[in-house]
Amino acid sequence: MPSGNSELEDKVTLAAPPPKAISATGSPPAQKPSTESGFSAAATAALLRRGDELFGTGDVASARLFYERAANAGEARAAMRLGQTFDPIFLDRARLRGVRGDPETALFWYRRAHDLGTSEGAR
Repeated sequence: MPSGNSELEDKVTLAAPPPKAISATGSPPAQKPSTESGFSAAATAALLRRGDELFGTGDVASARLFYERAANAGEARAAMRLGQTFDPIFLDRARLRGVRGDPETALFWYRRAHDLGTSEGAR
């Protein structure tokens, strides 16, 4: 579904470096991830927005990839949302029963969100 910002999304997709040490589909690494450089605020916002769109359609696996890229660029809200996609309680409340939660990974991303500056991550 086109969002009207396909040129920006194309630039974000093409300009984005490959993910570093963290995989949204696997367990978090023992060390804190570094933030990727080279993302503008607009590009990071586009990643977050696309993640929200995908999550809204139930495509959690794809949403995780966009949230991860934005979180690795230093976006606290993306780290928070990524944590939520792994949080069994959040997934149950969102009625996403077919999606597997992982409390350890959720906690990692909540802590990362807190480190990036969101007060929600502390909860």
